[in-house]
Amino acid sequence: ILSSPYIENFDISIPICWVQETTDEFDWTLNSGPPPTLQNGFQTGPFDDITGGGNYIYTEASNPRDQGDEAVIYSDSIDISSLTNPELNFYYHMYGADMGTLDVEVYDGASYSNIFTLSGDQGNQWLQESIPINSSSNNIIFKITGTIGDDWSGDMAIDNFEVREAPS
Repeated sequence: ILSSPYIENFDISIPICWVQETTDEFDWTLNSGPPPTLQNGFQTGPFDDITGGGNYIYTEASNPRDQGDEAVIYSDSIDISSLTNPELNFYYHMYGADMGTLDVEVYDGASYSNIFTLSGDQGNQWLQESIPINSSSNNIIFKITGTIGDDWSGDMAIDNFEVREAPS
Protein backbone atom coordinates (compact mmCIF):
# COMPACT_ATOMS: atom_id res chain seq x y z
CA ILE A 1 0.00 0.00 0.00
CA LEU A 2 1.41 3.34 -1.07
CA SER A 3 0.85 6.52 0.90
CA SER A 4 -0.65 9.65 -0.58
CA PRO A 5 0.06 12.12 -1.90
CA TYR A 6 1.15 9.79 -4.71
CA ILE A 7 2.24 10.40 -8.29
CA GLU A 8 3.18 7.98 -11.06
CA ASN A 9 4.86 9.62 -14.04
CA PHE A 10 5.95 6.31 -15.68
CA ASP A 11 9.41 7.80 -16.37
CA ILE A 12 11.24 4.72 -15.06
CA SER A 13 8.74 2.01 -16.04
CA ILE A 14 5.23 0.77 -15.42
CA PRO A 15 5.53 0.02 -11.68
CA ILE A 16 5.62 -3.67 -10.78
CA CYS A 17 2.69 -3.10 -8.42
CA TRP A 18 0.53 -1.89 -11.31
CA VAL A 19 -1.15 -4.97 -12.78
CA GLN A 20 -2.23 -5.57 -16.38
CA GLU A 21 -5.55 -7.43 -16.66
CA THR A 22 -4.99 -10.94 -18.01
CA THR A 23 -8.47 -11.48 -19.53
CA ASP A 24 -8.58 -8.35 -21.74
CA GLU A 25 -7.48 -8.22 -25.40
CA PHE A 26 -4.18 -6.32 -25.01
CA ASP A 27 -2.05 -4.28 -22.58
CA TRP A 28 -1.17 -0.67 -21.90
CA THR A 29 2.34 -0.01 -23.22
CA LEU A 30 5.14 2.18 -21.87
CA ASN A 31 6.56 4.64 -24.40
CA SER A 32 8.67 7.76 -24.81
CA GLY A 33 8.34 9.98 -27.85
CA PRO A 34 5.68 9.20 -30.45
CA PRO A 35 4.14 5.72 -30.60
CA PRO A 36 6.13 3.50 -32.97
CA THR A 37 3.46 3.08 -35.65
CA LEU A 38 2.32 5.45 -38.34
CA GLN A 39 -0.61 4.81 -40.63
CA ASN A 40 -0.23 6.52 -44.00
CA GLY A 41 2.13 9.00 -42.33
CA PHE A 42 -0.50 9.93 -39.73
CA GLN A 43 0.41 9.95 -36.01
CA THR A 44 -2.42 9.83 -33.44
CA GLY A 45 -0.37 9.36 -30.27
CA PRO A 46 1.48 12.09 -28.38
CA PHE A 47 4.93 13.16 -29.56
CA ASP A 48 6.27 13.22 -25.98
CA ASP A 49 5.11 12.86 -22.38
CA ILE A 50 3.48 15.78 -20.56
CA THR A 51 6.75 17.13 -19.11
CA GLY A 52 8.99 16.41 -22.12
CA GLY A 53 11.61 13.69 -22.31
CA GLY A 54 9.90 11.11 -20.10
CA ASN A 55 7.52 8.18 -20.54
CA TYR A 56 3.77 7.65 -20.60
CA ILE A 57 1.47 4.65 -21.01
CA TYR A 58 -0.71 4.28 -24.08
CA THR A 59 -2.97 1.99 -26.08
CA GLU A 60 -2.02 1.22 -29.68
CA ALA A 61 -5.11 1.12 -31.92
CA SER A 62 -3.38 -0.28 -35.02
CA ASN A 63 -3.63 -3.85 -36.34
CA PRO A 64 -4.20 -6.40 -34.81
CA ARG A 65 -6.63 -4.37 -32.67
CA ASP A 66 -10.33 -4.50 -33.43
CA GLN A 67 -13.19 -2.19 -32.49
CA GLY A 68 -14.15 -2.74 -28.85
CA ASP A 69 -10.86 -4.37 -27.78
CA GLU A 70 -9.93 -3.34 -24.25
CA ALA A 71 -6.67 -2.76 -22.38
CA VAL A 72 -7.08 -2.71 -18.59
CA ILE A 73 -4.50 -1.81 -15.96
CA TYR A 74 -4.87 -1.56 -12.17
CA SER A 75 -2.93 0.83 -9.95
CA ASP A 76 -1.30 -0.20 -6.72
CA SER A 77 -3.35 0.21 -3.55
CA ILE A 78 -3.13 3.82 -2.37
CA ASP A 79 -3.79 4.96 1.21
CA ILE A 80 -5.71 8.26 1.15
CA SER A 81 -6.14 8.57 4.95
CA SER A 82 -3.66 11.49 5.12
CA LEU A 83 -5.78 13.59 2.72
CA THR A 84 -8.73 15.71 3.82
CA ASN A 85 -10.12 16.22 0.30
CA PRO A 86 -8.49 13.62 -1.95
CA GLU A 87 -8.58 13.98 -5.70
CA LEU A 88 -7.26 12.11 -8.71
CA ASN A 89 -5.35 14.33 -11.12
CA PHE A 90 -3.97 13.01 -14.42
CA TYR A 91 -3.20 13.95 -18.01
CA TYR A 92 -4.63 12.19 -21.04
CA HIS A 93 -4.06 12.40 -24.80
CA MET A 94 -6.91 11.17 -27.04
CA TYR A 95 -6.40 12.11 -30.67
CA GLY A 96 -7.74 10.61 -33.87
CA ALA A 97 -10.94 10.30 -35.88
CA ASP A 98 -11.52 6.75 -34.61
CA MET A 99 -10.79 7.44 -30.91
CA GLY A 100 -12.38 5.03 -28.48
CA THR A 101 -13.22 5.43 -24.79
CA LEU A 102 -11.15 5.99 -21.66
CA ASP A 103 -12.67 4.90 -18.34
CA VAL A 104 -11.28 5.30 -14.82
CA GLU A 105 -12.87 3.46 -11.93
CA VAL A 106 -12.02 3.45 -8.22
CA TYR A 107 -12.22 0.39 -5.96
CA ASP A 108 -13.11 1.12 -2.33
CA GLY A 109 -12.65 -2.40 -0.97
CA ALA A 110 -16.14 -3.53 -1.92
CA SER A 111 -16.81 -2.51 -5.52
CA TYR A 112 -15.64 -0.43 -8.48
CA SER A 113 -17.29 2.91 -9.27
CA ASN A 114 -16.75 4.78 -12.52
CA ILE A 115 -15.40 8.28 -11.82
CA PHE A 116 -14.38 9.27 -15.37
CA THR A 117 -15.39 8.33 -18.89
CA LEU A 118 -14.58 10.11 -22.12
CA SER A 119 -14.96 9.11 -25.77
CA GLY A 120 -13.89 10.57 -29.09
CA ASP A 121 -11.22 12.85 -30.48
CA GLN A 122 -10.03 15.44 -27.92
CA GLY A 123 -7.42 17.04 -30.18
CA ASN A 124 -3.68 16.57 -30.54
CA GLN A 125 -2.83 17.73 -27.03
CA TRP A 126 -2.40 16.62 -23.45
CA LEU A 127 -5.40 17.56 -21.30
CA GLN A 128 -5.64 17.60 -17.52
CA GLU A 129 -8.45 16.07 -15.47
CA SER A 130 -9.06 16.44 -11.72
CA ILE A 131 -11.73 14.31 -10.02
CA PRO A 132 -12.75 14.32 -6.33
CA ILE A 133 -12.38 10.92 -4.70
CA ASN A 134 -15.33 9.97 -2.50
CA SER A 135 -14.55 6.63 -0.92
CA SER A 136 -15.74 4.82 2.18
CA SER A 137 -12.30 3.20 2.41
CA ASN A 138 -8.87 4.67 3.13
CA ASN A 139 -7.27 2.24 0.66
CA ILE A 140 -8.26 2.55 -2.97
CA ILE A 141 -7.24 1.01 -6.31
CA PHE A 142 -7.80 2.53 -9.74
CA LYS A 143 -8.84 0.56 -12.82
CA ILE A 144 -7.98 2.27 -16.12
CA THR A 145 -9.63 0.92 -19.28
CA GLY A 146 -8.84 1.98 -22.83
CA THR A 147 -11.32 0.73 -25.43
CA ILE A 148 -10.48 0.78 -29.15
CA GLY A 149 -12.81 2.86 -31.35
CA ASP A 150 -13.95 2.29 -34.91
CA ASP A 151 -10.54 1.84 -36.59
CA TRP A 152 -6.77 2.38 -36.28
CA SER A 153 -6.80 6.19 -35.93
CA GLY A 154 -7.06 6.60 -32.17
CA ASP A 155 -4.15 5.93 -29.79
CA MET A 156 -4.78 7.14 -26.23
CA ALA A 157 -2.25 7.92 -23.51
CA ILE A 158 -2.06 8.64 -19.76
CA ASP A 159 0.67 10.46 -17.80
CA ASN A 160 1.33 11.93 -14.35
CA PHE A 161 -1.34 9.88 -12.56
CA GLU A 162 -1.59 11.55 -9.15
CA VAL A 163 -3.61 11.23 -5.95
CA ARG A 164 -3.31 14.48 -4.01
CA GLU A 165 -5.03 16.98 -1.76
CA ALA A 166 -7.59 18.92 -3.80
CA PRO A 167 -6.80 22.64 -4.05
CA SER A 168 -9.06 24.72 -1.82
